[in-house]
Amino acid sequence: MMNFLPIVFTCDDSYFKYTSVVIASLLTNQNKDCRYEINIISEYISQENQKLAEQQISKFPNFSLKFITLENFDADKFYLNSYMSVSTYYRFYIPQLFPQYERILYLDSDLIVDADISELASIDFEERLAICSPSPFVIDKIKEGKDKVFTETYFRNYLQMPDPLKYFNAGVMLYNLKKMNEINITEKLFGALETIKEPLLQDQDILNSVLSRNGGIKLISSKYNMTKSYRITAKRIFLENMKEFFGLSKKENWFYIYHYVGKDKPWMGKRIDGLLFEKYAKKSPFFKEIFS
Repeated sequence: MMNFLPIVFTCDDSYFKYTSVVIASLLTNQNKDCRYEINIISEYISQENQKLAEQQISKFPNFSLKFITLENFDADKFYLNSYMSVSTYYRFYIPQLFPQYERILYLDSDLIVDADISELASIDFEERLAICSPSPFVIDKIKEGKDKVFTETYFRNYLQMPDPLKYFNAGVMLYNLKKMNEINITEKLFGALETIKEPLLQDQDILNSVLSRNGGIKLISSKYNMTKSYRITAKRIFLENMKEFFGLSKKENWFYIYHYVGKDKPWMGKRIDGLLFEKYAKKSPFFKEIFS
């Protein structure tokens, strides 16, 4: 029986071109024995962009694409304090929107899938609400104890996390939808907005707070959400392309998913790891628009 991995993105129309690059990376590194369903949650994606995305996946019979429109979305109830868009909060709705599935993989739109990740279709949740990778940024701040903003008190008392050292980065999350819907996690996420008024890291803090107190998460290797920056050279890209061409295994990769965290993104031309993004952007119908 073929594995099935539903995947969900949340974005607005202006950011959709970067989502398309992630889709290009998924197509490149797919497992042909797995069926993938790409779901886009948004308030609006133009018909032109929808058509380009449909053309992008049309040659791959094991991929399908769906667009889900959020109606009557009230952006005023969500706290923003940084460069991020309110669309990041759309993922609060994921459990309610996909009650027919037992699991779904959430991916940010500022990352690259650089290897076969189909094992996430069957990995064991061990009764946890989600599978995620740790956030080195936050965990290091807590361990050092020198930061006046990211303090252990904030995570333990304000977010009410039982163990702040299990804080995860929410850019890659495998949702245990069955278990989440059994305890109505969406209602709990929205309820937390009333007590956590100004989360430092916005919805990521809310997710960490609520999930850690209602069943917890299973932490897995950071190779599934690599937030550490590497200098990625043209030589490395060439060698990776050769590995792809000759069908060699990617199991020894430093990472399976590479996440461009922070304000500086690879399409801004300021990062030492931008060549990896460019490699997959060339396979997207939005390449010229991204680098115009």
